[in-house]
Amino acid sequence: MINKAKRVITSVKIPETLYEDFKVTSVKTKINLQDIVERAMYMYLTDSKFRQTIHEQYSTYYTGSSLIEAIK
Repeated sequence: MINKAKRVITSVKIPETLYEDFKVTSVKTKINLQDIVERAMYMYLTDSKFRQTIHEQYSTYYTGSSLIEAIK
């Protein structure tokens, strides 16, 4: 269990449409952004299949970013 007092404050820029969609879904499913981030980071570090899925996700639907093309 992670000590709640030992946390790092960080910020990330998230596309507005992605965040708006997340807010709607999170109300329905009763999960918050911190829970998602912590679980995703844990799974990324401990589950090679999850990590592979993340690396293979090339969708730019929300970001419109050309960065994805650069790493293909």
